Amino acid sequence: MEQQKPIKRLQAAEFTPTVTAVQKNKSPIKPVHIFLLALFLVIAGIGWYLVTARSLIVYPNPPESDVYLSGGFHLKIGESFLLLPGQYTLEASHDEFYTYTSEFTVTDEDNQTTEIQLTPLPGDIRLVLNPEVEAEVFIDGNEVTVADGLIADIAAGNHTYSITTQRYQPTSGEINVEGRKKEQNLELTLEPAWADVKLDSLPTGAEIYLNEQLIGTTPSTVEILEGDQTLDLRLTGYKHKQYPFSVVAQKPQNLGTLVLEKIDGLIKLTSSPSGASVTIDGQYVGQTPISAPVNPAEKLSVRLFKDGYKSVSRSVSIKSGDEIDLNVSLPVLLGEVKIKSQPEDALLYVDGRLSGRANQSLQLPAKQHRIVIKKEGYVDFTTSVIPRPGLAQNLNPRLKTLEEAKWESVKLEYQNVTGQTLKLFRPQDTFTMGASRREQGRRSNEAMKKVQLTRPFYLATHETTNEQFKRYKSSHSSSHVSGNSLDNGTRPVVNVSWTDAALFCNWLSEQENLPPFYEFEEGKLVSFNPQSNGYRLPTEAEWSWAARFKDGNMLRYPWGNALPPPAKVANIGDRSAASILGVIQASYDDGYIVTAPVGQFPANHLGLYDLGGNAAEWVHDYYLITTGVRAKSEVDPLGPSEGDYHVIRGASWSSGGITDLRLSYRDYGNDPKRTIGFRIARFLE
Repeated sequence: MEQQKPIKRLQAAEFTPTVTAVQKNKSPIKPVHIFLLALFLVIAGIGWYLVTARSLIVYPNPPESDVYLSGGFHLKIGESFLLLPGQYTLEASHDEFYTYTSEFTVTDEDNQTTEIQLTPLPGDIRLVLNPEVEAEVFIDGNEVTVADGLIADIAAGNHTYSITTQRYQPTSGEINVEGRKKEQNLELTLEPAWADVKLDSLPTGAEIYLNEQLIGTTPSTVEILEGDQTLDLRLTGYKHKQYPFSVVAQKPQNLGTLVLEKIDGLIKLTSSPSGASVTIDGQYVGQTPISAPVNPAEKLSVRLFKDGYKSVSRSVSIKSGDEIDLNVSLPVLLGEVKIKSQPEDALLYVDGRLSGRANQSLQLPAKQHRIVIKKEGYVDFTTSVIPRPGLAQNLNPRLKTLEEAKWESVKLEYQNVTGQTLKLFRPQDTFTMGASRREQGRRSNEAMKKVQLTRPFYLATHETTNEQFKRYKSSHSSSHVSGNSLDNGTRPVVNVSWTDAALFCNWLSEQENLPPFYEFEEGKLVSFNPQSNGYRLPTEAEWSWAARFKDGNMLRYPWGNALPPPAKVANIGDRSAASILGVIQASYDDGYIVTAPVGQFPANHLGLYDLGGNAAEWVHDYYLITTGVRAKSEVDPLGPSEGDYHVIRGASWSSGGITDLRLSYRDYGNDPKRTIGFRIARFLE
């Protein structure tokens, strides 16, 4: 009726309905119609839901868990959930498990199932130890707290445990924790980690200490932990007795009776003079002044001795804990030492103290003394003497000058890295180089001049061989003459220039860490160092002195002063080489057509080989012709400072004439020839 009132108001306005329209509006909508419509919709909705919903069965573990779904409309019919496809939250709970919560998707499949596993809550372990002792407990390697024997909140599952105590063997194992708030027992019996040790002492009543802890008195049986241990027994009036031993757990042992020693007595020893050595009953204890602990005894033999003094013995007795002061004077023992030195005014030092002039007689204690005799310009004389009472000793030293000592330390002969032998020469001679104008065969470049040699030098005893030179320059060949080889390893190297020879000298210096004598730039000599003791070529003056100067005279030929030469004295031009040479010594045969191995013929008066023959030799000097006789001597000349050529000295295997066989013969050049080699030299310093 309330719905029809507005219609009446509309009718009261301008519009007049027809009879038919008024009758339709007056048809009522009955409630039953609405109910039926609603019921239809519900049934239709239920039908649609039943058609589109899917079945889900959840299987929880444990089965008695409560299961819930959220996130959308669903029906639970028995063990199944009826729900539309989509995203839901699945939740399961149980009093003894952690609540399970998970996002879950329902698909379009008709019947769906899922299994879920709930995690048990932690459990507790009741630890029962036999015996009951404090222990450190570890679960899975991590230390845990034990409160009133309970280890709380251990996750369910398998775990390892380990238990350690101070006096018992460690124990370990595995345990399965059920969890779910339940308590379970872990009962363990601990094995002792000690053994019973029985011991006594003489005398008894000693306190027994282990690691500074008092554990009993003797006699006693004590419990001691396994391992290496040391017991310390202490008793007033006696020395501490330490006894190391090993303990095996649960294996008793008897250490027997340990004998204690009384406390030492103390002997305080001094002597005059101090520093005396001391023995007590033959045992060395040190030097005075000294405090020596000794075992108590009725009679001890004390002996003091010192070099230069008479030994003294004393007999003493001492009680436990007593001290004795003992002072002993040692009688001095003297011996005579007579010293007579050269030079007479040298100074004498005895044990580092100046004692006047060296020539005197000394009374010294009978011990070892260090004697030093000194004088400026001389080498100190040092020796040790032990004077003997009643028996005089004589010292007659001759001091060496510094010069004498220096030469004593110098090698007179040595071999270098290539095996060449060098001899030391100290000429200190003045002689005349060159030859008189009246000498047969003399050339104009042999003008006479005085030379003085003072500087010591080494000179090779042999000419440098092919083998030695090839260590520097392996590609070198000395070549041949008419098919006769000059290249044999032991024959002198030839076919080398002066520069080749000088560079070989520098190479030798480098091998032996000596300063080079020659300075080259781009293969050309620019200077030389006269102060260097590196290898070099001999100077012309050195070569002339070594080859000619004998007993104050100058030799004409290597063998003497006349031709022809005696048999087998040198390798020169002879009848064996007549087929390849022009001028020869027809009556002489040395057995070699060309060069011979070095050293095959006798050495000269200085022990040098082949200075006249085999190979002519490059020398250091630039070539220069002088005229006239110079009155003033040249001292240690090194030749001109510059020049175009260098001097060649000595005969070779091809020399057969009176001119070139003479030792004063001089030639010159720079370039290689099959007749020219060299020997090496160097200054001493």
